[in-house]
Amino acid sequence: MGPLLRLSESACVRLAEALLRASGAPHAEAELVAGDLTTSSLLGVDSHGMLRLPEYLDQIACGSLVPGAAITVQQRSAATAIVDCGYNFGQVGARRAAETAWRLASEAGIGCAVTLRCGHVGRLGSVVEWVARQGMLAVAACNSPVHGHFVVPFGGREGRLATNPLAYAVPCGGEPLVADISTSVAPEGKIRTYLNRGLPLPEGWAIDAAGRPTTDARAFYGPPRGGLLPLGGASGHKGFALGLLVEILGNTLAGHACTDPTLKGNGLWVLAVDPAPFVPPQRFRQLVDELMDYVKSSPPAEGFAEVLVPGEPERRMGVQRRQEGIPIDAATWAAIERHAARLGVSLAALAAEAPG
Repeated sequence: MGPLLRLSESACVRLAEALLRASGAPHAEAELVAGDLTTSSLLGVDSHGMLRLPEYLDQIACGSLVPGAAITVQQRSAATAIVDCGYNFGQVGARRAAETAWRLASEAGIGCAVTLRCGHVGRLGSVVEWVARQGMLAVAACNSPVHGHFVVPFGGREGRLATNPLAYAVPCGGEPLVADISTSVAPEGKIRTYLNRGLPLPEGWAIDAAGRPTTDARAFYGPPRGGLLPLGGASGHKGFALGLLVEILGNTLAGHACTDPTLKGNGLWVLAVDPAPFVPPQRFRQLVDELMDYVKSSPPAEGFAEVLVPGEPERRMGVQRRQEGIPIDAATWAAIERHAARLGVSLAALAAEAPG
């Protein structure tokens, strides 16, 4: 296992933005994507953070990701729209989808957007959090095409679904309540993080190609490839059922076949709900805060110091990493250095700032 490099939040933003701009991304797009990757790593969601930067640069180089591509919105009804992202950055397309759902909900009370030709969305929680910061409740689902079908159906041993995350965000009196979960036990990017750091996987995450439980990330990737297990362990049929729902919302609803080999990126579904037609927004926030206080008042079980609601562990990790720096594994850093050399970007000054 190679050493972990630690960079400050601002250094991560600077180097990601510099590399993306050197690859042809317009300033606003590079800024959005660099910020999203950095925030994901800052919050401890390493599977969707700086780990993904070399992947995006590879996709730009081969033409499967198109910075600056036009994004078009076709409104289908008072409350629905299809957003064609043109294979621009997934974060850029996802923001447009979130903005579209929010705009529709501002007019109709509820708004729903589905994407076409969307790149890798990144951390799904950031999509719904943006809507919540505009004062609305949001739910999102995100699928991946057949090449990302790492997750086995309950009782199966070959992948048939992607990690298919679900996320929601709710406006509160303070920071929004944000939940972001894969419908598999773990996202593939987290397996990659364990692989890069030379660590064994937790038990119950993956199986090898023969369907046997494994804690070896290399056995998961193969070849032949193994699989990820659906969320729920012995009750994995529940995670499997949720994964199927995400596939339908993110893919089937957009009119795509689940085995279409030409599809790339993610299929995103975003729902925004304005609380105002149901309850005054201030009262809604108050009631959500009261619910959170009630849930957190439960006496902690043995081994726990307190009850945490979704989003709290990530915010606490953010405080810690602002002090200690954001860790980047050796394999990811080597890939970043390779792209920097290819693009003529000097990393020395960009990464020089100490954390804290």
